[in-house]
Amino acid sequence: MWESENESVGGRDYSNGVLTSSKHGVKTEGFEQRGQSWYVATDVPSDFLVQIGDVSFHLHKYPLLSRSGKMNRVIYESRDLDMNKIVLDDLPGGPEAFELAAKFCYGVAVDLTATNISGLRCAAEYLEMTEDLEEGNLIFKTEAFLSYVVLSSWRDSILVLKSCEKLSPWAENLQIVRRCSESIAWKACANPKGIRWAYTGKPPKVSSPKWNDMKDSSPGRNQVPPDWWFEDVSILRIDHFVRVITAIKVKGMRFELIGAATMHYAAKWIPGLIRDGTGAIDEGSNGSNSNGGSNSWKGGLHMIVAGTKEDLPTVQAKDQRMIIESLISIIPPQKDMCFSVASFFGY
Repeated sequence: MWESENESVGGRDYSNGVLTSSKHGVKTEGFEQRGQSWYVATDVPSDFLVQIGDVSFHLHKYPLLSRSGKMNRVIYESRDLDMNKIVLDDLPGGPEAFELAAKFCYGVAVDLTATNISGLRCAAEYLEMTEDLEEGNLIFKTEAFLSYVVLSSWRDSILVLKSCEKLSPWAENLQIVRRCSESIAWKACANPKGIRWAYTGKPPKVSSPKWNDMKDSSPGRNQVPPDWWFEDVSILRIDHFVRVITAIKVKGMRFELIGAATMHYAAKWIPGLIRDGTGAIDEGSNGSNSNGGSNSWKGGLHMIVAGTKEDLPTVQAKDQRMIIESLISIIPPQKDMCFSVASFFGY
């Protein structure tokens, strides 16, 4: 199953995506926000201030020091045991990720989702929340959620990869980008007969898939088209889209589908400058090169990149050039795929 609801792996239940820490030292029922400041709901006075940009967190040393190796080092290496403030402007994920990490330190339940897990995983690494300090610390738990929930879900893999755009180089170094790209590629190359629709509530022409473990022999059931994944991957930033397509190529996707997916992406991001052929994809074939030849692609692929300043869409010219160069680099060479690039881009 590719959706994250009700996941349970190896005796670990991640169905509700809620994290808690068993030890926290300061009794609290949660955090309170007042303007740009966060406070712990407790009668114990705050003795430690964490500043991240314009947001301040009025906290306590013990819950943080007991779980964060970085906090320990900063305080003890400063040789100032009375140090009561630290600035973490370079923390990946920003105030949002630190808020969740701090709540975890206090034993407050934290809801893990596809939109916050990558930032929290990177923040946990930055804060050095390892097993050396506490069993079941934040690095371990966020890794478990990524492995058991996110990577088993098509939708969550897409959302997490999208959220990694603001987490460079942390998400790359922690292999989150690579793992999500591989997960997406594997699912995109799966036999469409094993897919059923799971609507996302978005208006695209196609909806996201869900793995179907149950055999459905209904004669009237609609076949899943081989291009079902185009719209979902087209929301990705160009470098992440290239990573996904590269992984898909390695797994043996038909060249015609790869070319069509690339054209779909180009039409989405630079619609005023891209025109494609009248090709159609044979819906009766799957995505593997070994199961479909070039005859399934009806017509040629023509990427005509030309225009004037009046044709420019919202994407800046320098970004357009980067997108075009990246797309051309991943399109598989085929005799019926043509590229005409005008002097507008300096080619």
